[in-house]
Amino acid sequence: MVKKENIWKFNVDDWKIHFDDKELMDKVCDKFNLEPANTVYYEQGVLSEATSWDIIVPDDKIEEVKKFLKDKV
Repeated sequence: MVKKENIWKFNVDDWKIHFDDKELMDKVCDKFNLEPANTVYYEQGVLSEATSWDIIVPDDKIEEVKKFLKDKV
């Protein structure tokens, strides 16, 4: 699930979305041809166990992505 506070303006023309669900992030990346950002979180302290991820979404795709997320959740 992606909460409203996990979507924020990142740069002038980009948004960043924080995911706790890798499967959902992968679906968004595949559907909208996006790449995960280099931001990966390892809250368990073990580098082999990522716990959350960020992706960068261009301004022109953010509304479609938000609608997709809303419909999926």
